Amino acid sequence: MLKREFASKEHAVRHFRRVLDDAPFPSYLPLGVSARKMNFAGVPCERLAPRKAGLTILHLHGGAFIGGKLGTYHPFCGAMARRLQAQVILPDYRLAPEHPFPAAPDDCLAVYRELINCGTDPADLVVSGDSAGGNLTLATLQCARAEGLPMPRCAVLISPGADLSGDAASWAENDRSDVMLSQNVIRMMGEVYLQGHDRSDPRGSPLRGEFEGLPPLLISASDEECLRDDAYAVAARARAAGTSARLLMRPDMPHAWPIFYPLVSEARADMKTITQFILNARH
Repeated sequence: MLKREFASKEHAVRHFRRVLDDAPFPSYLPLGVSARKMNFAGVPCERLAPRKAGLTILHLHGGAFIGGKLGTYHPFCGAMARRLQAQVILPDYRLAPEHPFPAAPDDCLAVYRELINCGTDPADLVVSGDSAGGNLTLATLQCARAEGLPMPRCAVLISPGADLSGDAASWAENDRSDVMLSQNVIRMMGEVYLQGHDRSDPRGSPLRGEFEGLPPLLISASDEECLRDDAYAVAARARAAGTSARLLMRPDMPHAWPIFYPLVSEARADMKTITQFILNARH
């Protein structure tokens, strides 16, 4: 539904938003998990939580920086909430092109900062994100560390688009095998998001940022997706900086497959891997 050639960036934005908003994707919550709207640091959010919650998960949604509907994440984030007895905070951060870079990373950092200032124990805090949200997860961690904020327990990056400045080999190698994205779409959405801003700015391309002192990372990607090499590069940069990084790679999976928790058996299996990583993580 997403992958096609676009005549213009405006056409691409309209198409992506139509698909992301209208796709027939389940948006149910697991039994015992409720949702309510909240506001953190001026950013509208949803809070998914069971009756009792110990952990806090800040999940930053995907959508190529221009779309993404929070209800799409109810099954995946609701499952994490139930399995981990955690509250999951889903920020509805500002989107390009109406709100270009750095609106999205500013909003995500503001929510993270507010969670810390409200007394959330960093040892009980997790940051996760998929696709563009994986980019924002890494950027949030780097900016929070630079600001002197404490690091969370760990972070989960699902098919992160970590470098908008580069041209990874997998962009071209997997242009046909990736059933959702293409190298043309990745470049085009980067242009819509950055709108002329320096592509090497680590807040937009966090692969180029500093990895020292970051919490343990779990990074997933499909062998067939265009963003495969971003996952490998993030793991390599993290390990070179002394940061623990675990890769979760699968063949024959779509981009950001763990998010399709209700529909894909591999996603259900990998939910166990993700939740076990979070439970065992220590920073």
